[in-house]
Amino acid sequence: MTDLPIIEKAKGHFHGGVHPQEFKSISNQAEISALPSPSNLVIPLQQHIGNASQPIVNVGETVEKGQLIASCTSGLGANIHAPVSGIVKSIGPHHTGHPSGLPTAAIELETNDQQNLNSEYLPRLNHWREETSDNLRNCIKNAGIVGLGGATFPTEAKLKTANIKTLIVNAMECEPYITCDDRLLREHPEQVIEGSQIAAKIVNATEIIFAIEDNKPEAISSLEKAIRLIREAQKSTIDSSGEPKNSSAGTEPSLRIVIAPTKYPSGGEKQTIELVTGKQVPKDQLPASLGLLVQNVATLHSIYNAVVNQKPLTERLVTITGDLVNKPGNYWIPFGTKLTHLIETFEVDRKKISAAILGGPMMGQSISNFDTPVTKSTNCIIFNRTQSNEKSWVIETKPHQACIRCSECQQACPVDLLPQQLYWFSESKQWEPLEKQGLFDCIECGACAYVCPSEIPLVHYYRFGKSEIRKNKANQEKAEKAKQRFEFREMRLARAKEERAMKHKKAAEERKKAANNQQEDPSGKQAAINRALERVKQKKAGLAQSQTTQDSGEANE
Repeated sequence: MTDLPIIEKAKGHFHGGVHPQEFKSISNQAEISALPSPSNLVIPLQQHIGNASQPIVNVGETVEKGQLIASCTSGLGANIHAPVSGIVKSIGPHHTGHPSGLPTAAIELETNDQQNLNSEYLPRLNHWREETSDNLRNCIKNAGIVGLGGATFPTEAKLKTANIKTLIVNAMECEPYITCDDRLLREHPEQVIEGSQIAAKIVNATEIIFAIEDNKPEAISSLEKAIRLIREAQKSTIDSSGEPKNSSAGTEPSLRIVIAPTKYPSGGEKQTIELVTGKQVPKDQLPASLGLLVQNVATLHSIYNAVVNQKPLTERLVTITGDLVNKPGNYWIPFGTKLTHLIETFEVDRKKISAAILGGPMMGQSISNFDTPVTKSTNCIIFNRTQSNEKSWVIETKPHQACIRCSECQQACPVDLLPQQLYWFSESKQWEPLEKQGLFDCIECGACAYVCPSEIPLVHYYRFGKSEIRKNKANQEKAEKAKQRFEFREMRLARAKEERAMKHKKAAEERKKAANNQQEDPSGKQAAINRALERVKQKKAGLAQSQTTQDSGEANE
């Protein structure tokens, strides 16, 4: 295990891809810093895939930093903890940057002067190597950790995957501007590696591969040095016979780095897997079908903090960049921090900006309401001038030209789809052929829109098509359930009607039978009456005789 090469080249490649200008040097030169907490935070209750968390605090209540303030009581979800100590100012609808533009549920906190993290809100574990997988997963669940690469899928649920051989650490960070994972690996490689070892222990993986693009030489060097030190430490646990001196020494997963050529979107999960292994994930299947699990750098760092330091997920490293930022770099920012606070902190000229970009410029979201808060999915915020001489990735709404059928989009598509076909079907609202064309295989990377000479916002059409298809399917399911309820009601009414008819038929038959019996024996009814009268007469006679006997006995006395 320790004799394997630390660094290898990528084994495969994926179709298409583009090479946009990177703009990474704007923010990757400065060391990681922390921002002071703002006086007011708005913490959305939906910061993850799954069900929204439910608040467990009340308005006016004082909470401590790290305290659980909202939890998911059922289904897929994630806990939310107080990023700061303070007072719950309100619980209700706030603007949180939802794509619909509508307010969503959030907890508003007003900070106070007491900002020490209370670690008692996470259970204290023994050394993680001595813990069970269930205990480690519960710790990750309690900490509210989700995928910090952008998907925000609850990590605890993902770590339930079985039959995993290889854990791939996605350190590609292929989008322009974003450099937070790069800086994490430069400055804290040991913590990220230990987080990956914890995740590997949970899923019983035997090897850990760090997948990284070749445009991050400092991060690669930092990782290599840390892995070399770990291997030397492992060698010291092996005796002269080649056997491990303790039981854990022989069970550590191997560590290596796979370097891929810089090409967007190499950070897509399936694209990363294809680069690292040379294999494609089968259609409609998960990476687990190949014995693989992919985790993001920031996610593994948060796992380390939760398991080793008892620190819940209350903040994340965010790249603050753009030509309007006075000190671009990567900063630890508490969840709920509004863009207005960042604009003031980094002296962004409000007159020169109409919108900010949350996330990378290829897949990010344009935000014009600066009350939008930082959430678990926010890895980058870009403040660029509205007008610029160079292509500085300002997202603007403008008319596009007609498709000229140049097929540039098809050549760029990393999933090997036909983007122009998807566009035509989406524009004409032909939902059935749109879905059959493979719409839901689209990863919305934006490569097609980037190369489109007509500047058609193709991804917007695809997102619209996906939402309409989902809505139609939901309506169809509702209609089908309504149809089933109607058919069941009709069946129930028909059965009740049939039962009543059978009951009436049986009663009619009984009446008819009685009538027939009377016709056959006309005296039968009177005979029955006579028999009843006879019984009454006999009963009266018996009572009279009994009374006579009693009177006679009294006279003799």
